[in-house]
Parts: sequence; structure tokens; C-alpha cells
Amino acid sequence: MEAPTHSHAAVIGGGIGGLLAARVLSERFDRVTVVERDGLPDAPIARRCVPQARHAHALTARGRTAIEELFPGFTHDLVGFGAPTGDLQSDFRWVFDGHRWAKGTSGVHLLLASRPLVEWHLRNLVCALPNVEIIGHCVAIGIITDPRRHAVTGLALSGRSHRIADDSLDAELIVDASGRSSQSQGWLEPLGYPRPEEEKLSIHLAYATRRYRREPSQIDGDLGIGVGSHPALPRGGLALAQENDSWIITLAGYGDDEPPLDAEGFAAFAASCPAPDLGELISEAESIDDGVRYRVPTTVRRHFDAAQLPSGYVPFGDTICSFNPVYGQGMSVAALESLILRDCLVTDHRQATDRFLRAIRPILDQAWETSCNTDLRMPFIEGKRTARARATNAYIARVHRAAATDPHVGNAFLRVISLLDPPTSLVRPSTLTRVLWANRRPHQANTLTSRPTNSVPLDAASTNAETGT
Repeated sequence: MEAPTHSHAAVIGGGIGGLLAARVLSERFDRVTVVERDGLPDAPIARRCVPQARHAHALTARGRTAIEELFPGFTHDLVGFGAPTGDLQSDFRWVFDGHRWAKGTSGVHLLLASRPLVEWHLRNLVCALPNVEIIGHCVAIGIITDPRRHAVTGLALSGRSHRIADDSLDAELIVDASGRSSQSQGWLEPLGYPRPEEEKLSIHLAYATRRYRREPSQIDGDLGIGVGSHPALPRGGLALAQENDSWIITLAGYGDDEPPLDAEGFAAFAASCPAPDLGELISEAESIDDGVRYRVPTTVRRHFDAAQLPSGYVPFGDTICSFNPVYGQGMSVAALESLILRDCLVTDHRQATDRFLRAIRPILDQAWETSCNTDLRMPFIEGKRTARARATNAYIARVHRAAATDPHVGNAFLRVISLLDPPTSLVRPSTLTRVLWANRRPHQANTLTSRPTNSVPLDAASTNAETGT
């Protein structure tokens, strides 16, 4: 590590994004201070201000290797804490569009640590850095700039009222990792910096999670089941083996397809998905909690790259873009952003914001487009369905069908969602030929369960969303 070249940096938010940013800043600044409005538990438990942490989370292979680059031995540590590990294809069961995928060996490493465990271990690693301090129960309530309002010089803080500043923190650079509810845009407006343009997609997603005791013999020793939603049945689920011999099972539905929390309703909702083993697992396993719910009305992307910002202010993670959590992109995108921020700080940090926002744009473009296009398969979600999006969704439906009989196709898709390969890899000649050939041959898919009475009504748009016609 090179010697620090600047005095002090601050990070707003002590979640996973903020912790990764702090690790990067520690290489370039004499001191780094992370301010977090929540308490900092000394055990791997979900924090009050991070309600989504109690639901199933996925750390993609690319995201894990990015964290490993910053914290060598990170994977080994989590395995030592009991996180299960295996192959994303041979040790997992996938069902998309009612098609159960053929098993194969992907070579993609699967690490199934809960979100609280990931964050707790990262926080301990960051706290061990000699020049980083994390302050809990401390709220940033404003950005301080120089008299000309051109550059940030610090943060106004509150430890009591959360409204009136009772302290301040000098800083040459501020990373805003406070998430989708970031208040800094409101702080910047009075300083003459308009809010960035936003893209929003109203997805009306609700999900519910319950935890169960895990026995090694369940689902023949596999580590999980993933069931994707479908225009004809806008609900799905994810069961993941976790540390402490447990299952975390999250069920999700769009629109009125909201999963119940009670044990009986939760099991019935799972049984309605086109994967009988998911419902069977829930009915056989011992429940160890009462369940929790979380709702995501919209996904949001803020175009800070096209906005004017004061020198030294760096938006980060969900502050810039918050995705549909069903696709498991959040933690991994933040990890990739941290490596880019590291590169952008090599030279003058006063220019880091522009360099960083330009450099992360391809990653955000790909993740945002993939997430939105997949959501727009649901006919009741309002949004622009471009010809490209319709063609992409029609082809992906054929990929899912081909993966039922050809493990090579499933492997190609899993590498894309693991952020190891670009989406264009799915149309490489070797994969395209397999997809087209598999779709010429008849085969029996899992039958989609008939729609329950509380579902959002479908119309002919469901056919359009699926086929692109």
C-alpha cells in the first residue's frame, strides 16, 4: 500500500458500500471517518436502519473477488464462520419461466453468507485499519463547503436531535454511501447544485422472508433453490443455505401477488411457484422465526454523471442506483465501484468525482438495463418497452428453455448474472447455436401454477412482454 497523500476523508453510511469505500480511502488519506446513524452491533445481526438485511442476499462471484482484492482472505474467513460454499450450478436448483434447468458444473464459486455476517465481518476488518474510525449513532445533516461553494470542506453532524448540528467534521473528500434515501441532494440544492435527473421504474415488489433450521439431507444436500417470476405468474422465491445450519427463504411477488408472513400462508405461496421442492422444503423444515416483510415500490437511478457537483463530493452505491433486490446486484456493484474509486484516487482527489462517475457508468448501464428489461416482462409494470428490450426478453425466454436440457446454456447465463461475462456473451456463436437447437426440440417444462385469485389480472400484454410481438 502506498503512503497516504491527503489529510482527512469522511464517509456517510456504515453499510457495505460505506465500509468498502472507507477501505479504499484508507490508502490515500491520513484519516478516514465513517459516520453511521445506526448502532454498530458487535454480533452479525441485522441493524435497525437496514431492514432489507434480514432478507436473502446474494454476493456474486465477481463481487466476492472484488472484496477479496481489498481484503485478502475474506472468503476463507466467512467459510470459517460457517458460510456454506459450492458450485452455482451443480449445488443449486434453478427454475426459470417454469423450466427446471439441467444440472452441470459451472466452475462459478458460490458463497452463501448472510448479509449481516458479510457486513459484520467487513466492519471488523475496517475497524482494524489504524487510520479509520467508525462512529455510530452519528447523523450527517449537511455538507459544508468553502465560501465560494466550489468544494466540500466538511460535514455538519448531529448526535442527538438529528435536526440541529451540534458538531462538525473537516474533510477534503466526502463519499456519500447513505443509500437510496440519501439526503445530500437536499443539502446541495441551497448551495446552488440542482438535483440530478432520475430514472424510476415502479415495480411494486413485495417480499417476505422466514428462516428455518437446515438438515444436511434436505433437498439431497443441495445449497439452494431459485425460482424466477414469470409474466403468467409474477411470483418467485429463493432458498439459500446459510451459516448456523439454517435456511433463509425469501418469497417475492409483484403487484397484488404479495407473499403472506404467517407460516401456513407462506408455505402455500411457495407451493404455488413452479418448483414443488421449494414448497416441500418449507413444509418439512422447522421454522426458527416469525418472518419479516419488505416492499420496494420503485427502483431509482440518479444521473450524477450529468450533474454539477462540488469538488470532493462522491456519491456511491445505492445513492446513485438502487436496483430490484431480486437480482442480487447491489452488494456486488458496490464492490466493483470501490475498485474503480481506488483507481480514481491515484491522482488529484479533487478530480476524483468526475473520473469515478464516468468510469462506473458502463457497469451501471449494464446492471440497470438488465434489471429494468427483466422487470418490464411483467405486463402491469409501466415503462417504455423498446424494440431492443422486447427482442432481448424474447431471446432470454429461449435461453431459459434451452437451459432445461443443455447445462452449457445454463452455465453461460449464470456467468452473466454473476457479473463474470457481459450479456452479449449469450449470443456468442457457441451459445446461440445451442439455444436455437434446443428450442427446436420439444420437451416438457414444469407447468406454471394457475394464478391465485389475489393476482394482478393479465391481458394480451403478457404475450407481448414474452415474445416481443
